[in-house]
Amino acid sequence: MANSNLRIFFRVDGGRSMGMGHVVRCLWLAHALRENSGHAVTFFMAQDDIGISAVQRRGWPVVRVAAEELVGNEGDDEGDASVVIIIIIIDLPEGVSADAVRSIRQRNPRSLIVLMHGTCTGRIEADVVVSPIERLPDPSSWQGFRGQRYEGPEYAILDPAFARVPRRSSGEVREPRILVTMGGSDPCGLTLQALRALDNMRESFRVTVAIGPAFLHEAELQTFLANARRRYECRREDSLLDLMVNSDIALVSFGTTVYELAAAGLPAIALSISEDHAQAAEVFARFGSLMHLGLFSSVSAEQIQSAVRKLLNDPRLRIELGQRGQSQVDGNGAARVAKLLLARVHEHGEIHSRTNFRAGGG
Repeated sequence: MANSNLRIFFRVDGGRSMGMGHVVRCLWLAHALRENSGHAVTFFMAQDDIGISAVQRRGWPVVRVAAEELVGNEGDDEGDASVVIIIIIIDLPEGVSADAVRSIRQRNPRSLIVLMHGTCTGRIEADVVVSPIERLPDPSSWQGFRGQRYEGPEYAILDPAFARVPRRSSGEVREPRILVTMGGSDPCGLTLQALRALDNMRESFRVTVAIGPAFLHEAELQTFLANARRRYECRREDSLLDLMVNSDIALVSFGTTVYELAAAGLPAIALSISEDHAQAAEVFARFGSLMHLGLFSSVSAEQIQSAVRKLLNDPRLRIELGQRGQSQVDGNGAARVAKLLLARVHEHGEIHSRTNFRAGGG
């Protein structure tokens, strides 16, 4: 497909209300697709200014659409014979419906529709489903699906720099450092929940708080810091890689960050902001690289403190968890997914050239 007029579209949202995880992974996938194909990429986004600005700062064009829209008019290829195929990659928190996927295909019959969500109803109609967690392993839950599935931690899409992180080899440290990071916006206030629990602990450790670009609780955080028993280092970084490498334990909100932590070999204690996240966190916890405490609203300060003490007091467990994470998430997910999508496009294009109509699925 190197000489074809391939067009690549992302439909993604991010910002204050939903965090930035979906946007960040789409940016890394877009970069990998451009590196592997050289074709242009366009983002379709409905919200919000923080998420849209993050994409534009990376140099990608953004077409604003209504919240209920998936691909706008610029995604239509009807009548354009020069376009061989379109990749439409949809990465929305709730996924999409089967009807929505069918509608996209009717408007773009030569499209390859990719969902970054393995549980929404739209998965059955998609050509490709990519997810870092296999949430529905029962074959009956995929009845009618004719596409291809790529599920598992090897498909976690991260900054490729995580692939170069050395393996953790020692858990012995004089004064452990705890990294608190609750996503780009922290809509549910988990940063303050975690800090209040840590502030009442007597053990010796340092705490670094990583604040995202859309953080919603600045005033409350400053009030807390002014009256806290401990001293806290607050950082605002585009990449958390260095902080992860130089920390010993992480307290996090479950999301894209847990895959970065796994690749960095940093054992994590995770809280979830929704039942959907909690279910995914339980699946991920089986890999052994994090401890999941449950839905944030039901987690007490004592539970957070107990989990932190467990890791503080057991350097061997910290190393074991970190090494398990690195064995599962190698940091090469963006390149891996880009290559498989381009290979699928090649198959898709050959089918069209032979039959002049879209053959369904794999």
